[in-house]
Amino acid sequence: MSRQQLKLGDAVAKLAKVLRVPHCPECEQRRLILNEIQKVGVRETVRRLRAVGFSYSPSSADERAVEDIVKKMEECCDK
Repeated sequence: MSRQQLKLGDAVAKLAKVLRVPHCPECEQRRLILNEIQKVGVRETVRRLRAVGFSYSPSSADERAVEDIVKKMEECCDK
């Protein structure tokens, strides 16, 4: 019996759900792209994310990175 591996997109979606961040069609598209990271690689994943309009430039302070990501996720669904 093979053990199913948790995919990155699914992990991000579960975390967002715990944080009560809404899930919109754009979030779903990113989830699907992130789920393919092991298959297509990091560069292709980043290219695909940029193609659908997602960009993230981390702040200089690493401790703020998670807060910035959550804010970006919340803003996505406020459109």
